[in-house]
Amino acid sequence: MKIAVLSDIHGNSWALESVLEDIRQKGVTRIYDLGDSLYGPLDPQGTFELIIRNGIKSLSGNEDRLIVENLDAGVMNQTLNFILSELSINAIDWLKGLPQSRQTDNEIYLCHGAPGIDTEYLIEKLNTEFVGIKDLKKLDELLNGINERIVFCGHSHCQRFVETGRKIIINPGSVGCPAFDDDLPVPHKMENFSPMARYCIFETGKNIKIDQMAVSYDFEKAAKRAEENNRYDWAKWIRTGTSYHVRHNNCKI
Repeated sequence: MKIAVLSDIHGNSWALESVLEDIRQKGVTRIYDLGDSLYGPLDPQGTFELIIRNGIKSLSGNEDRLIVENLDAGVMNQTLNFILSELSINAIDWLKGLPQSRQTDNEIYLCHGAPGIDTEYLIEKLNTEFVGIKDLKKLDELLNGINERIVFCGHSHCQRFVETGRKIIINPGSVGCPAFDDDLPVPHKMENFSPMARYCIFETGKNIKIDQMAVSYDFEKAAKRAEENNRYDWAKWIRTGTSYHVRHNNCKI
């Protein structure tokens, strides 16, 4: 079995189109999406239509949940209001029905952040000066209730591969947003230092094969859309894969 695993598309349909074209050339049998699919000042409806058209099996991320939780809230969040104005009823219903996790063939477990906590980085440990990796024993503790040996997670937007001895943990990186900054739980930045769209191809058989992919695309279209929606921070993230710390008054990104 050869599967593609995507995460954190964040409404970047231009990046997703290039990733899907790359996937079509590689004999992939299934595509999974770890969530945070539509939130962003880009093209949420177009992204939804690509996901449905290509039969991608998606999860709910913390910011997919944010959309659903604020449907009738009238929040003072320009980006969220833009997203809600763009999304169709079908897209909203799809978001409402997304599961928090998936298991495949008793071998692979997929979630957005950590199991049961969509706002926690599974692999990364936040320090006051840098982003590190959690102790392997701590990772095994966090995954103690997960029977599957292979665990896919997203949320941090950074490609990772960690073997604990008991588990193999893979983060495919972000399709649509290669950097961001956040205030919580401590001020920190996640950066990939490139605008390329990231995803992973995982192949089972006698030997496991993992390919962490990076695909180029016309990121200027996405960056200009972000600027049109007054998100110059997003435009920088998309163009450069780097960030600067700024304080937001609503949510992570």
